[in-house]
Amino acid sequence: MLPAAASDECYASCGAATCPLNNYHYLKAGWIGLNIVHEYINQDQIYVGSSKSFVGAIPGHHDEVQTLNDRSVLQLQIGILDKLALSVDVPFVHREHSHIAHHPAGDEWESWNFSGLGDVVLTGQFALLLSSAEFESYLSFIGGVKLATGVTDEKNVAGEEAEVTIQPGTGSIDKFIGLNYRQTLLSVPTISGEYSALPLTLGFTYQSSGAGKDEYRFGNILLAHLATSYQFAKRASFLLQANGKFQDYADVGLTGEARDNTGGTWIFLSPGIGLQMSDALGGSFYIQIPVYQNVHGIQQTAKFNLLFGLSCNFDLLGIE
Repeated sequence: MLPAAASDECYASCGAATCPLNNYHYLKAGWIGLNIVHEYINQDQIYVGSSKSFVGAIPGHHDEVQTLNDRSVLQLQIGILDKLALSVDVPFVHREHSHIAHHPAGDEWESWNFSGLGDVVLTGQFALLLSSAEFESYLSFIGGVKLATGVTDEKNVAGEEAEVTIQPGTGSIDKFIGLNYRQTLLSVPTISGEYSALPLTLGFTYQSSGAGKDEYRFGNILLAHLATSYQFAKRASFLLQANGKFQDYADVGLTGEARDNTGGTWIFLSPGIGLQMSDALGGSFYIQIPVYQNVHGIQQTAKFNLLFGLSCNFDLLGIE
């Protein structure tokens, strides 16, 4: 099995966010993988441009206060050929959001708390170069589509529908393509005196967003990943990624949302730990720390993101 990059569903605007991490795997023919990923992002920090700010620093028809994003993704992946793997991601989203709405009669605190099915993502990965030896290069092409399967009509207790940007689904069909390159740099000693490979992975994914509910179109996204891992013990590894997210302005369509407060640039440093509990069962944990943020206008950001992953892989053919 070889690690590979894929397109992480990723939006960042007033309200919704996901972790831009490379956490997928490439499977050889006959393998099936079941992965569960959980993300926690608490957007309780206001930014204007590249600086910390405060609620209402740039006045609008409402001022964003906080959004809590809890997202769990169930991924099924199948190795069709040694060079071809297909996967389906089914996300379930819990979101809590609050803002201050400005009305002629006065300001009003509004909040939402809901859970619902997100947008299903279909991905295919094709290995252009498939490693047969430890120090050979690996290169794969990634392509896929995000379907409009998610809930888009969640309301609060007052019966007011949530903004398009915080709904579990977007109502749009989005397409993405990418490349992932992996090269083993050298062998390094472990704490047991044995040696393990030190890989370097470089990946890019570009996502083109379609028009969704109320003709809202999220800004197109470029994701970039640089990753490595160090297996310091037989079943434990240190993980490290640098992740970049570059997002265009949104087309707000019929919503009346503020276009100037969408999109931006985010750079993260993401250290983690990986555990291989058995030959089939593995787990990972990352904390994702923003080292640079430059948002368009005024937006909510998070002080850190958390990601937990559990993967179980089986060889259906019973051969290596």
